[in-house]
Amino acid sequence: MKISRRKALVAGASFIAAPALLTRRGYAVEQRSIKIGSVLTGTTMAGELMIKYLKEVGVEAEVLQFPNITQRMQAVAADTVQVGYAGINAAILLASKGVPLQLLANACDGGWSLVGKPEFKTLESLRGKKIAVQPGNICHIALAWKLKSLGMTKDVELVFLNNNDMPTPLAQGQIDAMFSIEPYPSFAKENGWGVDIWDGYDTPMKRRNLGFVASRTFVEKNPVLTHEMVKAHVRATKDLMASSSVAAETISRVLNLPRTITDASLKNTFFSIETGEEYNKNIVAMGDMMMDAAMLDSAPDWKTFINTSFV
Repeated sequence: MKISRRKALVAGASFIAAPALLTRRGYAVEQRSIKIGSVLTGTTMAGELMIKYLKEVGVEAEVLQFPNITQRMQAVAADTVQVGYAGINAAILLASKGVPLQLLANACDGGWSLVGKPEFKTLESLRGKKIAVQPGNICHIALAWKLKSLGMTKDVELVFLNNNDMPTPLAQGQIDAMFSIEPYPSFAKENGWGVDIWDGYDTPMKRRNLGFVASRTFVEKNPVLTHEMVKAHVRATKDLMASSSVAAETISRVLNLPRTITDASLKNTFFSIETGEEYNKNIVAMGDMMMDAAMLDSAPDWKTFINTSFV
């Protein structure tokens, strides 16, 4: 498994001086370092900003970038990383197989788009064409549902690629369209290789996409640290929600992309900590869509899978 690292080390003196007790609750964190599983897309940038908030309570944080959603969630389940920014569908899949994962918070809604060559205006016009999508990710689920609703399941060829590997084949004409996570759709559009065809938000799961996920075993053993991680996630997400400049600069720095692309991608990226009845309903709908597409054999126990009490 190939991963890349972005590590924030706390300087020796400041680390020693960091508070051992949490000032608001008065309880000690159960451990002083964590690893955050992430992936190289614009939707996961809260992980980069969490580091400074965890430092305030004496916790050292490191962000590990994984190549795909399944490996990320497997690492969370194995406690290789303590929390992950995950496509909720990947967490649902593993939870349905008995892996004790919990969805602790919303992280980002939407953030995906199907773009293709300018001659294609609608999904229906892609009959007989090639569409790139990452296997098993949120785009794959939405696309499978939409193609079935249009009676087109057998009328397009799906080409399985990672999100960041799609723009070049589109530019070279090896595929006709790509359905991927931002900023890669914006990257293709800004370079003149594609135009918007479908945003993918008219399915039963709506815009639900990214979650803040941990192992249930970890949560039960580390309730204070879990609380602080969720609090740091909320603060980091609010930073992204409050300032498009902060979000764009963070994406540019982490993904090494120009601001023109990251600015454009934020028009289709909706950082959010919203939870509640509607949120839960959309998550269950996502599971139903996965089963309908034969990506899931059975639903997980939703009562133990969804745990937004820390928010």
